[in-house]
Amino acid sequence: MVDEGTGWLVNGRYRVERLIGRGGVGAVYEATLVATGQRVAIKLIWAEHVSDESVVTRFAREAKAASAVASEHIARVLDSGSHEGRPYLVMELLVGEDLGARLRRHHRLSIDETAHVVAQILGGLARAHAAGIVHRDLKPDNVLLVERGADRAFVKIVDFGTSKIQPLTGKTAPLSLTRNGIAVGTPLYMSPEQAEARGDVDERSDLYSVGALAFECLTGRPPHVGETDEAVVAAICTRDAPPVRSLAPATPEGVAAFVDKALARDRAQRFSSARQMLDALADAVPSVTRPSRRAAAASVAARPPLSAWTWVAAFGAALCGVVITALVAAHLREPAPSPVTQTARSPSAVPISEVAPPAVSGAFGGVDASAEFTLVPAMP
Repeated sequence: MVDEGTGWLVNGRYRVERLIGRGGVGAVYEATLVATGQRVAIKLIWAEHVSDESVVTRFAREAKAASAVASEHIARVLDSGSHEGRPYLVMELLVGEDLGARLRRHHRLSIDETAHVVAQILGGLARAHAAGIVHRDLKPDNVLLVERGADRAFVKIVDFGTSKIQPLTGKTAPLSLTRNGIAVGTPLYMSPEQAEARGDVDERSDLYSVGALAFECLTGRPPHVGETDEAVVAAICTRDAPPVRSLAPATPEGVAAFVDKALARDRAQRFSSARQMLDALADAVPSVTRPSRRAAAASVAARPPLSAWTWVAAFGAALCGVVITALVAAHLREPAPSPVTQTARSPSAVPISEVAPPAVSGAFGGVDASAEFTLVPAMP
């Protein structure tokens, strides 16, 4: 049962301000960390589900997976614990709407908007995959479009509760929530291998899901549809996705080819990594900038041009170096002086640049309490 009231405390630390949404096993609340006034979102399992091992494991998995990835495009889990025996997760609060809500309002997105969203999803996935995390449930409701001033929507990927955690060798670790023969995820966006409940699902399954999201953004519907989940799964496993241009003829050829490749039933025919897929998107849509190029451009832009005085100072330093080298060489040719008693001297000063700033620590074990947090959607 959902706690509808406000003002009650979670674990004596977080004051509940309002109910954001509810799902099958719990609810999401906006709350305030009493000690600092920080606004957060809390996912809390309902009491009747605390004995369900799969639910509790999913919570633990979400916390572990999100904490293992350092990406601005993945919603952060800040804290976790238990309230009266009920597990909870504390997450950053995100203001905006999910991609599903955006599509319900607009039906489709433009080429530029689609590329803008997909590029950010791929940026987050690249970090997740590098950390050995496969999401396995990418769908419009798990892609949040966060408000950030006048900028276009900033993407945050949420809900790693069904993620598969694997070592970087590529072998599956025994941490998966699923067992062979049981598929986990949302059928409309599942890859064929995931729909078949294969045990060797890897990051290319996520890339298929990104292709399915892009397909829906451009055409207004998922690649495979059916009256039941079983019908959708059967279509995914037995039929190729329709070409994008069969439903959205105005789609540029390069963009259509990008989506069609992402939706290949044979995963060997898809993109091999999120980075490769992002590069292909940048080739198809000129407005997309590759992260490596963007980072390099930012680095160069941050360097101020050298003034004439800078060049003079550099030349003078080099000249001083030559003179000092000559004096040292001459000194080494002289006989050693008689030993003298060394007088005490003050310790050398440590350059300010070498002094480490104090670590920011607080209620979240090192999380900067000044960070901005905004609304999360309801738990699936």
